Amino acid sequence: MRVTIKQIAEEANVSVTTVSNVINKRSHRVSKEKIALIESIIEKYNYTPNMNARSLVQSSSNLIGLLYFSADDDFVFSDPFTAEVLSGIEKQAKEMGYFVLVHNVHSAEDVKTIQRNWRFEGFIMVGVRVKEFVALNEVFDGPVVYIDTHLSKATLQQIQSQTNRLFVNTNDYQASTLAVEHLIQYGHEKIAFLSFDYIVGEPSVIHERYQAYLDTLKKHQLIFEPRWVYKDSEFDRIYQELDEFTAIVVTGDYLAAKLVKFLKNRKKHVMDQLSIIGFDDITFAELMDPPLTTIRLNPSNKGAIAFHQLIRLAKHEETNEQVLLLEGELISRNSVQKMKE
Repeated sequence: MRVTIKQIAEEANVSVTTVSNVINKRSHRVSKEKIALIESIIEKYNYTPNMNARSLVQSSSNLIGLLYFSADDDFVFSDPFTAEVLSGIEKQAKEMGYFVLVHNVHSAEDVKTIQRNWRFEGFIMVGVRVKEFVALNEVFDGPVVYIDTHLSKATLQQIQSQTNRLFVNTNDYQASTLAVEHLIQYGHEKIAFLSFDYIVGEPSVIHERYQAYLDTLKKHQLIFEPRWVYKDSEFDRIYQELDEFTAIVVTGDYLAAKLVKFLKNRKKHVMDQLSIIGFDDITFAELMDPPLTTIRLNPSNKGAIAFHQLIRLAKHEETNEQVLLLEGELISRNSVQKMKE
């Protein structure tokens, strides 16, 4: 049977408050002997405090909700970008004495269920699409920092009065422009584009990167060929059309790694004729063969920034900008080759 804090207090012949103070390291008024006794009883029963119950009587719970949105049950927590965002948040939370509950949600109802069972300081929400945003945003009880959620200007204007909502995004247009410009500087004129599936015209990470791709080609008066725009389900078509283009912009390093493996399994020296550039600079990007040229977005740092912004919101501190845009940085490796003159 689980021992209670009251039972520990009775065995130590002290008040429940004294036991609570020892557990929470506020024991400066408790004698060393009593501290040692209480800690020995805690260890004997392997007692751990009920964090949710503590939050009901304290002014803060020190619990942060990290929610990843997906439309189905196939969300992959092992995706390197996802893992690195979580790593950045968890490291900062641990250093500041916070706890992180990680959950995948599909709807506003999922958020309601989570809030009924736990008391949160606030939430970090990753990857919400525009069509789900309004419904989700309305159900949150406390402050929320959204990561990689691009909204229309009209929607942003509607929530300007919500001072406890903040967005941490990559400047995806700038990052994609950097990628395409790099390929052009290396002499590439026939450039393809590969992404996960997305809703055309709806504000999103991929939409921003695709628009920058189009605009940069137009700026340099290069050919835009619609059939060179591929989804992640079209690797076979990419392979069949390899001779038509010399380089490809891939909207994530993880997707780039999958493409390279697919192509090399079918044509051993395929990377001698195709240049590829990704986004994120996830941990294994430099370990690929060839090492991947990419736009460093530093997902871990993005997570850390989102965490600190959330703590500021939870403490009712003022923030200067509702939308923080983080710039990308070109990391040049061997997967982009100069065109031979």
